[in-house]
Amino acid sequence: MFRTPPDTLENRMRPAWHLLAIGRRGLPALFALLMLLGATPPPAPPSKPASPGARATVQRDLAARRALEGVTERYRTLRGYHLEGRGASKLTSAQGENENITWVRFLVSRPNRNASEIRTADMTTRLVMDGDSLWTALPELGQYQVQAVSTVRASVDSAMFARQFDPAEEYGRLLETVVAMRALGRDTVHTNAGIVMCDRYAVTTTAATQVAEGIKVHPRVLWVDPATRMVLLDSVSIDQQHPQLGAITSVNVTRMVVAKPDPVFAADAFRFKPSHDLKRVRRFSRQSAEHAALEGQPASDFTLETLAGSKSVKLSELKGQVVLLDFWATWCGPCRGWLPIVAKAHREYGSKGLKVYAVNEREAEPKVRDYLARQKLDVPVLMDRSGTVGSMYRASSIPLTVVVGRDGRVVRVLVGLHGEEDLRDVLAEAGLVL
Repeated sequence: MFRTPPDTLENRMRPAWHLLAIGRRGLPALFALLMLLGATPPPAPPSKPASPGARATVQRDLAARRALEGVTERYRTLRGYHLEGRGASKLTSAQGENENITWVRFLVSRPNRNASEIRTADMTTRLVMDGDSLWTALPELGQYQVQAVSTVRASVDSAMFARQFDPAEEYGRLLETVVAMRALGRDTVHTNAGIVMCDRYAVTTTAATQVAEGIKVHPRVLWVDPATRMVLLDSVSIDQQHPQLGAITSVNVTRMVVAKPDPVFAADAFRFKPSHDLKRVRRFSRQSAEHAALEGQPASDFTLETLAGSKSVKLSELKGQVVLLDFWATWCGPCRGWLPIVAKAHREYGSKGLKVYAVNEREAEPKVRDYLARQKLDVPVLMDRSGTVGSMYRASSIPLTVVVGRDGRVVRVLVGLHGEEDLRDVLAEAGLVL
């Protein structure tokens, strides 16, 4: 029986006449010899002609591929685009339905300018990239960041960067992993400009054919505007048999109500203009309403004894200086990471008018002394033995840091463990700069 030689480097390097040696075993050697000598092998027996239905299917599939090639070419060659719409993710099981909605808006000028807004039920993220800098704002937190684009690029892979700042780029690579496609006819999509009659296509990717047992990924369905060759609706459905929850169906649909190719952007489209209620931060941190309510208000006065047993400290008597109050305890893990940063601020800013107090919550003096000695921390400590002052400043979660300005009003409240630069930013806001 004739066997093809293994595809090894050795066999690939052998001369053509090696086929003759293989040919001694049977008829395939004759074809090899004829090919080597330039002769024409005997014709293959005629195949059975395809049925009209099969030929029509092939033609439809070829037409679908040509159409989707046009879509990918459109997205690859866009200089920019304006997209607005929403994504809906619905999970259905025997326990009921759960649906999450995300609203999106993208202005993209390739290769490196972006102004986008992504909004869920409880959070809004705004991004502005002008090529050199990236601004990220979270209005619900009242915070924004600024980063160099080069730094952001270095911190993520190119595919992730494109998904975030050029999401339509994915359609330019649509056919790279497609193993099957077919046309599904026409359907309407409602947009801000009116009803658009779209061409529908179903595509199956290699990833959909390689899922684990018990999971079925249905073909992805695209609604394409034939006039612009842009995708207005994109749907993916997945069925899964979960061992505890039973049958689960997940449906993800992205619908665009605005899809403009190569628009003319306003001169300030990619310029970030922070509103007065946004504060610049190095790291985003979620703050409760009760802590946010303290900021800008007069700091609640109190009198506490020091750990050293010297004269008690009355907050109102420190007016004219910036005061840092760090509510902490020895048993608190994040406090152990934050207290050295507070102690460093005490050393560096003391000569500039900063008074630092680590306010210990409800612990015995020997325990606090021993901890500071073992950690070699030099920081003034106030003893809040009853926790009354901590309650005044909503220190139900520690560490909690309160910075009081020279005017006696609360500048900022930081909850949890932060970086050293975060504290420097707050002190700068209070008027202290190294």
